[in-house]
Amino acid sequence: MSPQDKKIMAALRGAPKLVVATVALMEELARVLAAETELVTKRKMAEHAELLKQKQRLAVDYRANMKSIAAQPDLLKKMPDEAKNAIREMAKRLAAASDANSRMLRGAVEATRQLLHNVMAMIRNEAIPRNTYKNHAKAHLQLGVYSPKCRPVAVVRTV
Repeated sequence: MSPQDKKIMAALRGAPKLVVATVALMEELARVLAAETELVTKRKMAEHAELLKQKQRLAVDYRANMKSIAAQPDLLKKMPDEAKNAIREMAKRLAAASDANSRMLRGAVEATRQLLHNVMAMIRNEAIPRNTYKNHAKAHLQLGVYSPKCRPVAVVRTV
């Protein structure tokens, strides 16, 4: 725990347990977001799967705690200014970590999407016939190709 984290926790000593637990979740979530950014940047995908599960659990718990705090608006009003400032500081750190994480993930997703798009375009160029000179003897075998030499044939079977 960094000195800044110790200072924040010291400011929250008299705060309700729900607020202290929420701030601890915020601190842990910010740490996990920073770790995820590092893992994805270094392409350590095997380790990322476990961290992603942890991030999802923390996010669910954080959301539940925030809903509980929102249901009790007088809870934060009764707290001293020092505790409120500590909560704001932790919220700013979580927001900064979340923004950095989302930018990095958005960039990674966009790079992957662009790579797949390029691969698909290359395959499409290889697989789809080009509109150039064709072998007219075989052109009628392709779907959607009209050939003036090959006329449609109708067979009458009513005889």
